[in-house]
Amino acid sequence: MKYALVSADSHMDMSWLPGNLFTDNVPDAIRQKMPRVVDSPNGPIWKTEEKVLGVYGGLGFGFSKPRMGKSRQIDKMYEAGYYKGPPHAINKEARLTDMAMEGIDAEILYGMTSAGNRIDDKQVLAHTYRIYNDWVSNWCKASPGKWFGLACIPVQDPEEGANELTRGSELGLRGADIFVSSTVKPIYMRDGFWDPIWKASADTHMPISFHIGGGGIQVPGPNPESGDPPKSVHAKINPTQNELGYIGTHLPLEQLAGSEWLVSIIMSGACDRYPEFQFVLGECGAGWIPFVIERMDLKYNDAYLDQKFSPPLSLKPSEYWYRQGATTFQNDPTVGHFADYIGENNLMWGSDYPHPDGVWPGARAVIKSTMGNLPEKALKKITCDNAVRLYKM
Repeated sequence: MKYALVSADSHMDMSWLPGNLFTDNVPDAIRQKMPRVVDSPNGPIWKTEEKVLGVYGGLGFGFSKPRMGKSRQIDKMYEAGYYKGPPHAINKEARLTDMAMEGIDAEILYGMTSAGNRIDDKQVLAHTYRIYNDWVSNWCKASPGKWFGLACIPVQDPEEGANELTRGSELGLRGADIFVSSTVKPIYMRDGFWDPIWKASADTHMPISFHIGGGGIQVPGPNPESGDPPKSVHAKINPTQNELGYIGTHLPLEQLAGSEWLVSIIMSGACDRYPEFQFVLGECGAGWIPFVIERMDLKYNDAYLDQKFSPPLSLKPSEYWYRQGATTFQNDPTVGHFADYIGENNLMWGSDYPHPDGVWPGARAVIKSTMGNLPEKALKKITCDNAVRLYKM
C-alpha cells in the first residue's frame, strides 16, 4: 500500500474500549478486579480493583468527562462531531471518516499503557495488557494497512515484559509502549536490569516507545495539603487562580519528559549492547533535542564518563540518537527551522487523535504552517516515510 500521510502517534484508550473486554475469559479469582464498565447514577463508569477510574468515553488520555470551554481544541472536536454518535475511536467507519477529513492514510496506535499507573495488582495488570494486545491486534488485522498497533507491556518484571513484547510481535503488532511511571528502577541502570526488554526489542525489531504521561519534570501541585495528585487539577470545572497557574506551568513542560528518557536510554549502554534496538519518544516534541544531545556529549566528556563507564560508550552519546532514536510531535514550529539538525530521519509527525492535545481537526493546516517551508523530500520523510520504515508498514 502506498502512503502519503501517516500519523505516527494516534491512540486507542481504555476509556473507549468495550466495557466487558477485560472481564471475559479471565480466571474467576480476578474477574471482579479487572477493568470493567458499570452503571452509576451519572452514567456508565470504568472501575478496576473497586476503584473508580472515571466516565466511559472520556477525554481519551484519561477518564474525565469532555466539556466545551476546557480548551479550544476540544471545542473544535465537538464542532467536528467527534463526541456525537458511536465512539469514534473504536468504530472503524467513524474513525476512517475522521482520518479522511485530514487525508491521513494510516495510524500507529498507542494503547492503554497508562493503566499501569492505575492498576496495583500485577496479575490484573498483566491480564489487562494481554487482553488488550490480543484485541487491538485483531482490530488492526480487520482493516489491513490502515492501523498498526503497539503492544502494551508490563515493566515491573523485565523478563515478563520481554515475553509479552515477543508475543506482541507474533500477534503482528509493530512496536511496544512502556509507561515509565510504573517502572521499578530508572531507565539509565547500567547493570543489565532492563536488558531482557531491550534484547527482545532488538531481536523482534519492535521499537520501544516512551510516551508522555509518565515521569518527566515534576511540577509541585497547588494544594499539597489535600493529598490529591497534582494532575487532578486538570479535571476541575472551576479551578482557582493558583490551580490555573499549575495548569499553565505543567502543560508546556510535559513533553520535556522525553529529555530524561533520551539521555537515560543512551547512558544505560543499551544502544551499544543492542545496535538493532530502536527507541521512540512518543509525543515528546522535537525542538529541545539539539540542546540536550549537545549537552549530553559535553558532560559525558567533561565528567570523565568516557573513562569511568565500564565499558565506555563506543560512540559519542549524540550519535546514538541519530542511529537509533526517533521522536513524535504534532505541532512543533521549530521542526520547520531545525529539521536537519534534529535529524530528518528521526522525526515522525503524529496527529495525536483522538486526544485533545492533538491537532485533529486541523492537522493539514498545522503541517503547512509549521513545516511548509521544508523541502518536499524532507517533509515526506517526517510526515510519512520514517514511520513506514520504522514500523515496517
